[in-house]
Amino acid sequence: MVQQLPDAEILFRTWALSQAPITNLVNTRVATRLPTSGDMPFLVYTMLGGAPIGGESLIYEATMFIDAYAGKYASSGTKGQPDFAGAFGLANTTIEQTFDYTPTKLTSSGGEIGVIHGFYNQSGPARVEEPDLGLARYNIEVVMVYGAAT
Repeated sequence: MVQQLPDAEILFRTWALSQAPITNLVNTRVATRLPTSGDMPFLVYTMLGGAPIGGESLIYEATMFIDAYAGKYASSGTKGQPDFAGAFGLANTTIEQTFDYTPTKLTSSGGEIGVIHGFYNQSGPARVEEPDLGLARYNIEVVMVYGAAT
């Protein structure tokens, strides 16, 4: 049987939503794009790239760029209200959940979707100014080591 590599972005979101400390802050507000006028805080992630690390087994690394947003969007005639402590707390909580992560097979309603073997942190949290949005934003970068559910 040929193994198929899972979609790293779907796997990451499934992982994030399985972490109670993260969902306690964002509920299900984890996506690849920030919604306009959405509820906060919000976790936005993007896969920057990936590479295989194993020989014949499908073990890959995916570099994930993650932004933690918090605050209130501006309404007509008002300015946004950034929540820097909230955004930093969400970014820091996300990093904490990646430390000493035990390999776990993740599933969705459709069945097994893949295995996350672990993470390692590249950078962050780093504050990113967002004057146009009026929200607080902190960025982290992690590498997710993942593979097919066998």
